[in-house]
Amino acid sequence: MGTQFWWFYDVAVVAILLICIFISGKKGFIKASFTAVACIIAVLTASAVSSGISQNLYKNTMRSSNIKKLEKNIRNDTFTVKYADYLESMGYIITVNSDKLNEILLSDGDIDKALCSYVNNINARTVEDDEAVLIEKIHEGYAVVMSDIIAQSLNKFAGETAADKIRNDSSSIQEIIRLMGDSESKHKAAVYIDDHYTVDAYETIFGLAGFVVIYIAVFLFIVFLIDSFTKNREIHRQSTSSHIIGGLIGVATGTAMILTVAVAVRLWGVMGGNEMLFFNDEAADKTYIFRYFYNLTIKI
Repeated sequence: MGTQFWWFYDVAVVAILLICIFISGKKGFIKASFTAVACIIAVLTASAVSSGISQNLYKNTMRSSNIKKLEKNIRNDTFTVKYADYLESMGYIITVNSDKLNEILLSDGDIDKALCSYVNNINARTVEDDEAVLIEKIHEGYAVVMSDIIAQSLNKFAGETAADKIRNDSSSIQEIIRLMGDSESKHKAAVYIDDHYTVDAYETIFGLAGFVVIYIAVFLFIVFLIDSFTKNREIHRQSTSSHIIGGLIGVATGTAMILTVAVAVRLWGVMGGNEMLFFNDEAADKTYIFRYFYNLTIKI
């Protein structure tokens, strides 16, 4: 990921604010107020509506396609093979028996403790004395493997979102392992993965995209109404104080526009898996001003 252009975001913030202040100041108090109100209403509407429609949009558009992609890429041994590779990469110098590992993963007991016991006895020696540390690594393995499976089937952002959910709560991993091991059908496993691990990622994508589209549409609509209302109405010459107040109001207009730009930037970053040269979380986090707007987009 590239972070060398982080400064551009702060420059853009200052530029947008100065332009909005200049234009609003030139318009004067009345017209600047109309524009600011249009921006604020557009932001509030976009924020409220986008979060409400994102789930339905995903379910009615991409969900069935994602389930098919997941179903296509899941095999009986998918989780076992990837998890065996993960265990061997932990640095304990062990060689995992795939059949034994698969037996543990598909068992009805506590697979965390079973995996701890197995890893600590592969070479007839204890490789990790602290069981809590080993269990933490085992849980991280669940997150890494599921993230890899989902990223290969869908996209990296969906995989990262799933990994974060598993790190917070891995209690459902045993159920998904059993479903993935079903030799008759992988459809249930694919549906389970989508319902528990990937739906949040796509709701975020649709929410961000919806915010940008709704903001632009509402803003343009309100501006059109204002222009229609004031077109034939004479507005007296603005005083110096009116221009000054108009410039101050321009700060509100600029703030709303910067927030919308931040949403668009995060959308591009998400779509690119945070690996694009310009659109990524690390670049935004390095900024001094823009990051505050960027962090607000996480709540959208």
